[in-house]
Amino acid sequence: MTFIVKKDPNLDKKAALAAAKAKAAAPAPAAITKYVKPEETKDRTRIVFDDSGSMTSQIENAKTGVTEYMRNCIPNQTAVSVHFLCTNSEDSANLEQLSTDLPAQSTALTTIQLNLGGTPLFKRMNEVVNMPLTTRMVVFTDGSPTDQIITVKDWNDGRSTLDRYKENADVIITQAVERKIPIDTVFFGSERMENEIALLKYFSERTGGIFLHFDPVKVNFAKAFKYLAPVYRKMLQSPSFKAELEAGKHN
Repeated sequence: MTFIVKKDPNLDKKAALAAAKAKAAAPAPAAITKYVKPEETKDRTRIVFDDSGSMTSQIENAKTGVTEYMRNCIPNQTAVSVHFLCTNSEDSANLEQLSTDLPAQSTALTTIQLNLGGTPLFKRMNEVVNMPLTTRMVVFTDGSPTDQIITVKDWNDGRSTLDRYKENADVIITQAVERKIPIDTVFFGSERMENEIALLKYFSERTGGIFLHFDPVKVNFAKAFKYLAPVYRKMLQSPSFKAELEAGKHN
């Protein structure tokens, strides 16, 4: 008699998740006394951080999420910088410099005082995509862009809000594609924000990045954002894992 053993289709996903969690939970390595230069690293990620007024109730979760992202980066293999939409200070200028000293970056992010304002997303992304050494951008926002790169001469020309968003996005996307910079995006808000969700998907799909939708009712940003870190990123290529993450099953 022949027995046919069927492979559990979830085994690979479960094994990958277990391996990533084990790696993240492993004892912290001894303190590094020398950090390499950013240009010597494999991953040089610039994070665009939404510090708009609508993020007020989630700012601490956002800070924690980004510091968890950095904590899950392998020492001396990743350099990270953080770029705010509104805050402009000596402290924010320091955070904008790519650094491999991620514990110091995390401390600076945790303690910085933010000046919450509008959502000049296009302008900020356009500045960041042109910064040197970048290999990846990660962008998160909870609202609608309040700025534009392309000046609109006639607001009554029949085009939709999403069409106008994409026209501005194309300026950034063209530069990202030319420089081979994938843009990962996270929309942190309700599924009713259809134009904003579509815009962030557009950025990621056109540049080869990853899009995630974190509904604050379901997902704890402080715990979920880390999955964009290099040690976890491949897991997001699994549609089932990505769906579980967006459903809040990995908080």
